[in-house]
Amino acid sequence: MAPASIPKNWIKKTLLKTGSLRLAARFAMPAAVMLMYHSVVENATLTENTIGTSKSSAIFEAHMRALARQFTPVSIDQVVAFVNGGAQLPPRSVVVTFDDGFLDNYEVALPILNRYGIPATIYVLVDAVHTGIAPWYCRINYALRTTQKPAWTDPENGHTFALDSPDNRKQALAAAWGAGARKTGAAQAEYVRHLEEILQIQLPPEMNRLMLNWDQVRALKKAGHVIGAHTLTHPNLAHVTKEEAQSEIAGSKQRLEKELGEPVDHFSYPHPALNPNYSQQTIQITRDQGFKSAVLTTSGPVRRGDDPLSLHRIYAANDLDQWTWNLQCTFLGRRV
Repeated sequence: MAPASIPKNWIKKTLLKTGSLRLAARFAMPAAVMLMYHSVVENATLTENTIGTSKSSAIFEAHMRALARQFTPVSIDQVVAFVNGGAQLPPRSVVVTFDDGFLDNYEVALPILNRYGIPATIYVLVDAVHTGIAPWYCRINYALRTTQKPAWTDPENGHTFALDSPDNRKQALAAAWGAGARKTGAAQAEYVRHLEEILQIQLPPEMNRLMLNWDQVRALKKAGHVIGAHTLTHPNLAHVTKEEAQSEIAGSKQRLEKELGEPVDHFSYPHPALNPNYSQQTIQITRDQGFKSAVLTTSGPVRRGDDPLSLHRIYAANDLDQWTWNLQCTFLGRRV
């Protein structure tokens, strides 16, 4: 730990221990906080080269235990009603969300959620769930983290990235993710296929066992959790054409409704790379498609009167004290 961070961490721990932030939140405007997760596995280090955003089951359980004891778990539907002028939420209301639809949401996260009586919303990446093929950003992550090739040339701009250090690989990843985020469907798939070919990558079997199947999606719904849409192929919707955005948003809703046999009211914006990840155009598309809510990856609280089609969320920090601090600060209106 850097010496300069020691006083700051001591202050945080003191404020958390004394309940000062919790007391201050009583005088703040009523708000909810939405937490964002992706994947929960037994050992998160084993998915660094694939999913890349996993929490360990021990960390996730510690989060959910603290959530059940110190906060009030609520559903996305309760928050949407509150935003639209309905009933007040209980104090310290928190929504748990998952993006993408990884298999571990069912195998690992579901038993923990159920143990603490916490409802979640799982936003499903439709084409990956339907085909069972790992999402393109996971395949790019695996390719550029594991290739033995010394360099990679980005076909989008001809820039060559050395792959001789972790930092250089991260730069190449950012460029490749940015290129993939600007594409949808067949063009996106071809970009990833070509990258894997150039880098001489053979995907390991576990890459085809990352995603939920439709029976598991329906089982999550049956267990009391909400299923939402997360596009067909996970582009950045603010960086594709209007027609592509329309197809991704409408297509994911229609396919989910066909599989679930009921309306799908909630949507989550992918954020694989690039900023921003939504626009007034995409908000209008979600409105036209009849979504009741859409969530972002922009941090902040959710307050009455917010646009339900651009709701803020916060990333879930690993460290429990930091996780609690971020929740408390967000209730006070701070962005973390």
